[in-house]
Amino acid sequence: MKAKLDRLRRIERLQKRLHDLSIWRLDSVARRRSSLQDSHMEMLSALGDDAFPFDGPMAAAASRRLRSLEMEIVAAREMHEGQAQRAREHGAKARVAEGAAEAANVRFRAERERKSLSELIDRTLQANSSVWRKP
Repeated sequence: MKAKLDRLRRIERLQKRLHDLSIWRLDSVARRRSSLQDSHMEMLSALGDDAFPFDGPMAAAASRRLRSLEMEIVAAREMHEGQAQRAREHGAKARVAEGAAEAANVRFRAERERKSLSELIDRTLQANSSVWRKP
């Protein structure tokens, strides 16, 4: 029973670490997505301020960069949604593992208490039987 409890506790710690890691990755993807959106807004404002002429190689490069940023934003949004789903799944698994470890801990303590009570009863009965024996 003790070995099973130890295994469940290790599983619980692992699931919590996986959840923490998925949250960290989610934050990383969110920061990347925010950075891309900021770059996109800066590029749009630069185009709106007539920083680039409407024709020529600079306008073509700005247009390509803007399309590239939009595609990266879409990819980052999809990655964020996928990572958010994985984070929720890891969180659910961590809660299940925590519940299983806690239930095993309760069973282990109850078994240990029953065993110690049984040993106490046996010792008491042995002590009483030796006192009441006739020589």
